[in-house]
Amino acid sequence: MITLLPEVTEKVGVPRTLHVPFKLGRPCGEPFDFETRKKVINQLLELAAKPAGTRMEYIE
Repeated sequence: MITLLPEVTEKVGVPRTLHVPFKLGRPCGEPFDFETRKKVINQLLELAAKPAGTRMEYIE
């Protein structure tokens, strides 16, 4: 799951989260910024292979 509010997703108990530093409503970055969106998706795919409970920070 992508999260903009890690303290909230932590309380909900989401098994895997990627904390991104973008604005609310833009969890994959600015519109038409395809390079950033590609990085978010690649990091989500990497996160999906990790065990439950993993929390990652978005890396630019």
